[in-house]
Amino acid sequence: MKNLQKLIDVCQAYKAGNFGVEEFQHKIEAIYLPDECKHTLEKLQHNAFNYLEKIFYFYPQDEHKQYAEKVADDLIQATLAEQERLKDQCPYQQ
Repeated sequence: MKNLQKLIDVCQAYKAGNFGVEEFQHKIEAIYLPDECKHTLEKLQHNAFNYLEKIFYFYPQDEHKQYAEKVADDLIQATLAEQERLKDQCPYQQ
């Protein structure tokens, strides 16, 4: 699940200060998640994208990092939980 790790990496890179909120938003939107995540993590990814847009346009700039870091933390935790869920799933066998 390379793309799940990529989502975590993008969140950690944002928290490390490698780019701003707008670029963070674009990077998480560009990560394609596997079909197994359509009803779980993909919905959270979409909500995070929308919330980052809200932060960018409606919050004072000096508060962007505070709120966007919370989004990054939530995405990291959700992605780790999704990785565990997928690890426990048994593949279909005939």
